[in-house]
Amino acid sequence: MKKLLLALALILSISLGAQNKDAEKAIKDLEKAQKDADNPKKATNPTTWIKMSDAYASIYDAPVKTIWLGASQLEIKVILKDQRILSSTTKNVNGENYNIDSYADKDLYYGPDGSLAAWVVTKPYMEGDLLKKTMESIEKIAETANGSKNKDIVDRLNQMKTRYYNEGMNSYTLGDFKSASQNFEQTVLISVNPLVNNPDTTMMYYTGLTANMYGDAQRAIKFYEMALSNKFDSNGDLYSNLSEAYKKIENMDKAKEILLAGFTKYPLNQSILVSLINLYLETNDDPNKVLDLIRKAQENEPANASLYYAEGNVWKKLNNIEKAIACYNKSVEVDPNYVFGAFAVGTTYYDTAVDIQTKAADEMDDKKYEEMVKQLENYLELAIEPFEKAYSIAQDEDVKAIVVEYLKNIYFRFREKSDAFKAGYEKYNAIFEAGRR
Repeated sequence: MKKLLLALALILSISLGAQNKDAEKAIKDLEKAQKDADNPKKATNPTTWIKMSDAYASIYDAPVKTIWLGASQLEIKVILKDQRILSSTTKNVNGENYNIDSYADKDLYYGPDGSLAAWVVTKPYMEGDLLKKTMESIEKIAETANGSKNKDIVDRLNQMKTRYYNEGMNSYTLGDFKSASQNFEQTVLISVNPLVNNPDTTMMYYTGLTANMYGDAQRAIKFYEMALSNKFDSNGDLYSNLSEAYKKIENMDKAKEILLAGFTKYPLNQSILVSLINLYLETNDDPNKVLDLIRKAQENEPANASLYYAEGNVWKKLNNIEKAIACYNKSVEVDPNYVFGAFAVGTTYYDTAVDIQTKAADEMDDKKYEEMVKQLENYLELAIEPFEKAYSIAQDEDVKAIVVEYLKNIYFRFREKSDAFKAGYEKYNAIFEAGRR
């Protein structure tokens, strides 16, 4: 006991030098709570452990109590006006540049937009895992309260969930995906606590996602499956991520099973579709089996334009441009207002022209080069009509803006060939410039 008090006194003297009144008070409260915990009678009182958990949490919170992720640099400077910035530097983390303001007890990382992206506590007011100690104290509340303090426990657990989430986001931003996954896991465990009973499926997914990012496929599978069992699939993306994790442990049959289940539910999800086709190719299986699934869906919903669009995407992935375009045209035939079908016809012709242009750049034979130029220009001309169609039926302004840029580029190439092409360029260039203002 004397050793503990001596250690607390030492910590207190450090905190006094740091001029953090919250930490000073919390350390004194912890000292009192620890005395009560050492008293056999008071140790059975849940209030003792409430005070203990609050003291640990307050010591943890002290360096960053008044700030939050996403706050602007100006807001933070106003809030921390009584704390001096010791230095300001720039650091590149995972390809992202951050401006770092260093204080006596923390470094604050600001992203390119000037908002707080992460923090690192450089001088905690007590050593050790304060969040773990807080959780242990909360568990003691439950042990001693016999159900009489459930509201107090739930309140504190929810606060802990936020702390673990912030820790996870800090780690994720700074590239420590293992730590991020471990902290996200704690938010999951709190959410499924019987007293909280509010499973956080999003955090299950992110726990798996970050586990996958640092290479722990088994852990990723565990939390992806947990999210899926709780009916969360991130609009289909979970299936492709879960499949990739199974591929890493060389369970190709399970990877395929997962993708097929996802494809049945989300036939238009591009990540599932591409992953499924790639998996069939990697395993030397017949990728046309994907087409069988789509055609069965088409039989059930012959008027569903998106299913023909999905078939077109498969053929395009298999480099069968003619069949891809036929399917895209079929989608527009089924639904004349299906903008994605018309747009896909245009982009398929355009992308084919770009591929030919890339190959032509390396062609040394002048005759072959000229023939390739004719081919690419033919494909560009073929792209005009479907792009014009897409522009005329598009309701979304972002889609219209993308189509306008395609048309502007095509007409620009042909503007010297005829007055019609010149007029087309002037029309879409004017629309494009107006959209930039």
